[in-house]
Amino acid sequence: MALMSGEVKSGFLADDPANATLVPLPPQNGGAVGWGQVYVSFAAEFADAVLRVAVWNDTARAFRIMERLAVPRAGGRVNISIQDGDSKISVGRVKAGPSDTGRCPVAWLLETTLKG
Repeated sequence: MALMSGEVKSGFLADDPANATLVPLPPQNGGAVGWGQVYVSFAAEFADAVLRVAVWNDTARAFRIMERLAVPRAGGRVNISIQDGDSKISVGRVKAGPSDTGRCPVAWLLETTLKG
């Protein structure tokens, strides 16, 4: 099993595109190493978060965009669907409400296994 995790950058996409976090994906169900299914999830703490998630698919040569993915503080991880051909994810914060400062922790987790 392979696990990678990181933090979604603080700040809002509307303020600066540099506030986006880029997550490269291993090739699902293939690649030279032989990866299996790929799973990506998000979690928040101290405040609810809203994310804009764009998944690039090499086969379709297009993004699938979730404009407002809700990631609640009180709850488990929020998963997104990864499809064959997906190669990267761009994630950024969207203001959840007037009191949202964009500074509370939001993390991403990528999980996969080697076929074997």
